[in-house]
Amino acid sequence: MKPATTHLLPAEVFVFRVTATAALIDVALILLRGSKVDFIAYGTLAGLVTALLVLGLFYRRSGRSDTIGAVATSAGLFIAFTAVMSLFNYLLTPNSNPTIDHWLMQVDAALGFDWPGMLGWAAHHPWFNEFMRLSYASTLPQIALLLVVLGLSSRLDDLQALMVTVVTAGAISVMFWGLFPSLGPSAFYDLPAQTLHTVRPIVGPDYGAEILALLKNGAPFLSPNELRGLIAFPSFHIVLAFAATYYARNVRWLFAPYLVINLIVLPAVLVHGGHHLADIPAGMAVFAFAVVCARLAVRRRRPALATA
Repeated sequence: MKPATTHLLPAEVFVFRVTATAALIDVALILLRGSKVDFIAYGTLAGLVTALLVLGLFYRRSGRSDTIGAVATSAGLFIAFTAVMSLFNYLLTPNSNPTIDHWLMQVDAALGFDWPGMLGWAAHHPWFNEFMRLSYASTLPQIALLLVVLGLSSRLDDLQALMVTVVTAGAISVMFWGLFPSLGPSAFYDLPAQTLHTVRPIVGPDYGAEILALLKNGAPFLSPNELRGLIAFPSFHIVLAFAATYYARNVRWLFAPYLVINLIVLPAVLVHGGHHLADIPAGMAVFAFAVVCARLAVRRRRPALATA
């Protein structure tokens, strides 16, 4: 049995601090606005997070398994961050800041990108359209699986870096959207009924209209069961796809399928994510910055291990 470890790793401390800060802001905004909240659902999530963190502490403190302890702790922190940051995103509505979609549509036009045309192309390639649908929906499950695989295979540096990357990119994306909101092209185009019926975009005109209403009026009821993605620019699905592929690079059996799936995510964010073309390089830029932050966090961990 290994010596007991009771402390959080530096990357875990970073994630905990970001999550705790966002949670305090959430509570303050809820009290200030008198928002209606699904306390039962959030209480259930809090219970799950607490159980995972306690489990992680138990395995570390008992010396039974640092790997299981890391997996449980990372999973708990990831669930907590996702819940409080998605709630924070919704609490930023109503948002009176003007949207930047007209600028993004000008960039798309300069690049020769036409969103209705992209949907029309997808309608003529039904098999590839279904692959795009599945790939787009797989990004969060990919991250969850990767957390488990990296932890159980003792790739703790990669595990911690993945957490910092996702959390840093997520926080940047939400804060940027709060200052410069965007809806994506789905909120501004009407598509032929046949195209919508064939493609069945996950983020279509109806979804775009819903986001526009949220931006103007806010959400009447806040529940983790109802919250969905609001951010168009930068594309957070691109961040997740690149993060999953990058941190799976040292896991041979996982890297190849992740690479194939996430190459399909690139066009999928346009078809099923309702994104501007400009959202993709923006997501790449946020991912690259977050990776740099993650490397700095992991470097802080290594000297501590050397002196342990």
